Amino acid sequence: MPGIQNNAMNIPLAHANQQYWDLTAENYDSIFSESVIGRVQRDAVWRELDKVFQPGMRILELNCGTGVDAVHLAARGVRVVACDLSSKMIDAARRRSGAASVDTLVDFRVLPTEEIDSLVGEAPFDGAFSNFSGLNCVQDISQAARNLARLLKPRAQTQLCMVGRFSLWEMAWHLAEGKPALALQSFKRKPTTHISTQGVVLVHYPSVNDMRRMFASEFRLRGWKGIGVAVPPSCLEPFARRVPEMVAGLAKIDHYLSRVPIFRSMGDCVLLQFERLSEESPSGGKPSSW
Repeated sequence: MPGIQNNAMNIPLAHANQQYWDLTAENYDSIFSESVIGRVQRDAVWRELDKVFQPGMRILELNCGTGVDAVHLAARGVRVVACDLSSKMIDAARRRSGAASVDTLVDFRVLPTEEIDSLVGEAPFDGAFSNFSGLNCVQDISQAARNLARLLKPRAQTQLCMVGRFSLWEMAWHLAEGKPALALQSFKRKPTTHISTQGVVLVHYPSVNDMRRMFASEFRLRGWKGIGVAVPPSCLEPFARRVPEMVAGLAKIDHYLSRVPIFRSMGDCVLLQFERLSEESPSGGKPSSW
């Protein structure tokens, strides 16, 4: 492991991130998208995406991975320009859209979030979203927010699902395993370099207030909710497979807890809804849950 770390640290960060996700692409769906927990958490995000993005809209997706969300929206008649820094992820996404016969509605691009300003000639988009931690791996979120603002119509909605800073489930699980140090890390997640056989990726855990501040010049935070509050995080998938009925019951509880102050901040992820400012819509205001 120390050898892997030393080699990884000599690779430029952007290239290291791309390498990590290229290697992850092969197993990403089986590890998360097709897992018990992954399906439940994604369904919770889809319910919110489907409320905002309507048939006929043209939407930008950041960090699209294997295209699960883009294909879901396209099947509803939403046009999606879906971007990811990993060519392997995009290859898998194109295969998925072809199998679903929605090729004409989805345009997949190998494009890191840090370079979305290159799409300015194709603006404006009706909205944007990023699901499941893609923005956690972006080093300068403030710059990404400014670039995104140039691509969106005034009052366009942006949905961002990110790994949260505190996971009650992870803390409880590590305490049960007799690992108090890991439990404390779950209490307040800090920037971490994840190193594995897939490579290296630096992950940030901004708070909701951090995100509101970084987007404030161009966006208003309309509201936010927890994803995976009662439902366990994906690291507990072996447990979830043994008790799928229990997970289904927890998903129903999640539907209510995700909107409750304090509880909503204890989820595996948080889903934030921003609105692109216009001259008539001042920034500020207190965000609410949905």
